[in-house]
Amino acid sequence: MKQNEKRDCKIVQDLLPNYIEKLTDEVTNEFIEKHIATCKECRAILRDMNGEVKLEHIDQDNEIKYLKGVNKRVKMTIAIISLIVIIIASCVSIYIYNKSKIQVSNYTFLKAEYVREDKEKTVDGNVYSTLIAVIGPNGKCKSVRVVEKGYTENAIQEQYEVMNEFLDKHTNVSIINDELHYNTNEWNGLYKKNVKNNWKEKYVTITNIEEI
Repeated sequence: MKQNEKRDCKIVQDLLPNYIEKLTDEVTNEFIEKHIATCKECRAILRDMNGEVKLEHIDQDNEIKYLKGVNKRVKMTIAIISLIVIIIASCVSIYIYNKSKIQVSNYTFLKAEYVREDKEKTVDGNVYSTLIAVIGPNGKCKSVRVVEKGYTENAIQEQYEVMNEFLDKHTNVSIINDELHYNTNEWNGLYKKNVKNNWKEKYVTITNIEEI
């Protein structure tokens, strides 16, 4: 036992009689109880002098310290598990992103624009359309997205309803920012070259067809 510890034991043992009689102040009580909580010798002396009466408070302090230690370990465990979950989630996200990036890189996209005259249903007499074809890895068209703008408010609603009547040909029909959007399967299965030629034959006013 170190010199300081022996000195503390001597002081505590001298104070124990007054402590038992509740003649010591709060500061002294705190010093005595803190020492007894870690000193078996002084704890035994107190037990011999006072039975278990005063040890109850000490046991409670020990229990509180134990619970604080458990709480600290639980928090540390939760923090470690949370970190592991974050790392795993990040790895999964990176994997999914890279996989989707690889999949998209295997596709090509054709884009073309054309103007169709329609003086009754449009604001300035023309419908302005954009075609975007999705070409799969095998070189065949999988789907074509069409965006049409220029319709009056009433006309675009009518077109929307007409498109929804032919769901065997048009899908994902919607109105976005006064534009009519829909998918068409008219060119599905055609090779990229044939899609280009078909567009040129069908739309006289079509402009440059480019890959994007």
